[in-house]
Amino acid sequence: MLGKRLAHYEITGSIGKGGMGEVYRARDSKLGRDVAIKVLPVEMSGDPERLARFEREARTLATLQHPNIASVYGFESVDNVRFLVMELVDGEDLSQHLQRGPLPVDEVVDLGVQLAEGLAAAHAVGVTHRDLKPANIKVSPEGKLKILDFGLARINMDEQGSGTDLQHSPTLTGMTQAGVILGTAAYMSPEQARGRRADHRADIWAYGVVLFEMLTGRRLFEGETVSDTLAGVLRAEVPWDQLPHDTAPTLRRIITRCLDRDASRRLQSIAEARIALEDLKAGRTGESAVQPVAKGDSRWRRERLLWMFAALVLAAVVVTMAFRRTDVPAQPLVQSTLMPPAGWDFAPGSPFAVSPDGSQIAYVAVARPGNESAAAGSNAIWICDLALPEPRRLADTDRDGFPFWSPDGRWLGFFANGKLNKIEAKGGPVIPLCDATDGRGATWNAAGIILFQRAWSEALMKVSASGGTAEPLTTLEKERFDVAHRWPHFLPDGKHFLFYLVSTTNANSEFSGIYLGSLDSKELRFLRKTESRAIYARGYLLYRAGSTLMAHPFDVSKLQFTGDPIPLSADVPGGAVSWGGAEFGTSEAGVLAHLLGAGAASTVMQWRDRDGKVLKILSDPATQTEPRLSHDGTRIAVAVGHDAGDIWIYDLGRGMRTRFTGDPADERTPVWSPDDSRLAFVSSRGDKGEIYVGLASGQSEPKLLFTAGEPVELTDWSNDGRLIFFNRVNPKGSDIWTLDVEKAAAARLLSGNWFEGARLSPDGKWLAFTSYESGKGEIYVQAFPAAGGRWIVSSDAVPGRAGHPVWRADGRELFYQRGSAIAAVPVSGDGGFSSGAPKVLFGISVTAVSADYAVSADGLRILTNELPPADPSKIGARLILNWPRALTAH
Repeated sequence: MLGKRLAHYEITGSIGKGGMGEVYRARDSKLGRDVAIKVLPVEMSGDPERLARFEREARTLATLQHPNIASVYGFESVDNVRFLVMELVDGEDLSQHLQRGPLPVDEVVDLGVQLAEGLAAAHAVGVTHRDLKPANIKVSPEGKLKILDFGLARINMDEQGSGTDLQHSPTLTGMTQAGVILGTAAYMSPEQARGRRADHRADIWAYGVVLFEMLTGRRLFEGETVSDTLAGVLRAEVPWDQLPHDTAPTLRRIITRCLDRDASRRLQSIAEARIALEDLKAGRTGESAVQPVAKGDSRWRRERLLWMFAALVLAAVVVTMAFRRTDVPAQPLVQSTLMPPAGWDFAPGSPFAVSPDGSQIAYVAVARPGNESAAAGSNAIWICDLALPEPRRLADTDRDGFPFWSPDGRWLGFFANGKLNKIEAKGGPVIPLCDATDGRGATWNAAGIILFQRAWSEALMKVSASGGTAEPLTTLEKERFDVAHRWPHFLPDGKHFLFYLVSTTNANSEFSGIYLGSLDSKELRFLRKTESRAIYARGYLLYRAGSTLMAHPFDVSKLQFTGDPIPLSADVPGGAVSWGGAEFGTSEAGVLAHLLGAGAASTVMQWRDRDGKVLKILSDPATQTEPRLSHDGTRIAVAVGHDAGDIWIYDLGRGMRTRFTGDPADERTPVWSPDDSRLAFVSSRGDKGEIYVGLASGQSEPKLLFTAGEPVELTDWSNDGRLIFFNRVNPKGSDIWTLDVEKAAAARLLSGNWFEGARLSPDGKWLAFTSYESGKGEIYVQAFPAAGGRWIVSSDAVPGRAGHPVWRADGRELFYQRGSAIAAVPVSGDGGFSSGAPKVLFGISVTAVSADYAVSADGLRILTNELPPADPSKIGARLILNWPRALTAH
């Protein structure tokens, strides 16, 4: 090939040969630049199907531009010779570097950051390497890293079946040289070695192997044959004692997480490694890249995520407890990223709870699909002890839980199964304290009093920390249109408390904000308008403003602000899920944790099949809730916007959306009439609980049909067009009502318990709804209109509240949401009601247990309204030690 021309490319030299073909250096005469040309093997060029897949992949790779990835310029064909045109990367590959021995730890950290940046950029757009190894990584004399052959590995794999045949790995195909074969096998993930389908976590495994080899200068997995090498990948112990003794704990931790043979427990995002190494490189972890350790010290083998904080936390605790000062402490400001347990995500809307001494952080996590230790969508409370290697699962919860600490840090309180509970932080039985059907926040003082909100639209209650009957503490005021008092927080004296008041079902109301109360007085004092709850610590009230966490100086002796608010941290999520909520926590010890991800939660509507596979994305990310599918399946009505939201209609056939409502009020929970000609919805105009009906065509103004005077949510419209079903929230809970459309008269249908989400079967004979009769949310069915028997149809095989039932159009199947999972149960109403065994279909990423799904008439497709894929730069939570130091520059 030397001296030959392929189109306007003149071959000037040979670079090498691999499983994907021979690589040559060439001169592009048109653009006057040197390029690399990879000529594809004849067997690939002669296979139309493989060639078509290769072309599709090449087009994808051509769009992937990153300074740490060798670019693909084009795919060409000349005289039946097919070749890729790629960026020419000078310098040695990493395998050549390692032949001379291990690299310095500082250099490994720098190259590790660059390698993770390249992988993260590709993973973010769905491209995986699957053949990452030192020979595919080049390092320039200036230390710039480039990944070669990115994404090409998957082209040669059989992705049509349920598994991937190992012999089709690109560098194994047609290769007989033992060194090449072993070189590839040594970097395969365990799932690849077993011939199973691999995803981006295979790259993360290989990343860990490469880091290990850069530090040691020797092959991690090696054998005389391919089988021996793969056996080592699957079973051999990692020789951790070979790592240099000056390797930083953070670096050891990353490698340990990458080399977990269980892919569900492995590091789930390469961006986690990038962030941790960047923090290490910048000195933000409180350690240097090089950490001197006594030779033979095996304790580093157990290094886990937050070892780097233990000494700093303990130092901060000692100083804090000794001086109790409100001025800026002398300890350094340290920031890092806190990740959820493997197979779990932090639960949106649920705040972090930092223990009084700052040594532990409690939070709620939701199980991801494929989690082997918990059903998808189930919730659990976890505790991260900053002085221990791993977080631990403390208790399961059917909702967000909203954990809070006792003043001595011994107990953790939380909401679950219709109760306010407590459990010892070290573990033990769950102890119910009192009823709390849908609590939103609680606080505990040294006198053993707990303040809490018992239900969604109530004022505050108080109860003894040993349990008993809860007593009202505050009162909702009609003049102020109070909707709820929530998120209480005791001030240091244990007598005064803060709470967030939600007014007029609209967080933008002039009355909504932070209030001050006292156990000794009924008087409530408005402090300031905010978008979230407030926590007092270290002389400041912390609250959210937009996507920024603010610190406002506050004198607890005078109970007043003493200065202007100061920005503390950015990228703080909004409280769209739980009005007045904010996903952060802190304590007097100066430890702060908050979820990453700015603004109100945006979601994407999409079709999934019953296995959870995404079939079609229907909308761009937007703040939208409660999508309702028309009966003919051609349109979606959905509430768009957080505060002053409107109803919009998506026309699925034309791919267009139109605004249905457009006034300053907040419109929610649309439902379609049986013939899809009208829409009913709830509006906050003038007062609470106004139900309007209008033509779906928008040709006339919607008309007010009924005013409830209390918060309501519409759930269904009967097939005969006569009744609209709705939840009506009251101080004692939630009841199910019906509204006669012709008479504009409402009647209570179910009360005395927490009832919600009524949906009438297509034949009008059976009513499905959620009730807490069993102590937690379950789906029930009873006869309609005359109530007969009542059957529970959901299963507690999946922890969490069951809610939002939806009938299939023929009435033979009932869908519902359990936690963040969609489940279905076969039902029959012939000659009496009966139901089969529920089945969990798949888990979805939602902002709350809300009516954010719908079902096609045949039940084969599920419309979901989910959070879009996470921004790799904003995953996890931000952990800040000695956060008052961040305020000194203002």
